Amino acid sequence: MTISDSLALRQRLESLVVGELKSRLESEHISGDRAKEIAQIFLETVPEDISHDELIAAVNTLDDKAGELAGIVYQILSENDEAIREKEIDKVRNLINLTKK
Repeated sequence: MTISDSLALRQRLESLVVGELKSRLESEHISGDRAKEIAQIFLETVPEDISHDELIAAVNTLDDKAGELAGIVYQILSENDEAIREKEIDKVRNLINLTKK
């Protein structure tokens, strides 16, 4: 992954977290203090200058610190796993195509 890919993923993650907090605040499922606490956890766990591998590792710990983010963690990790799987499948396809020639 490139730095810009990592930055885009971090920004997407931040947007998802903000949306989740906003939704939970509006529905009164969390207090303002808890929302601030979760936002601080996010900022401390996922700094802006983070590599892709560090970002994925950090995402994996977010729901340990803030269970309210479990759905987002699952979504991001699932998407990452799928991207890795697709890359590996492409590698295998390329190897198969090379052996056919």
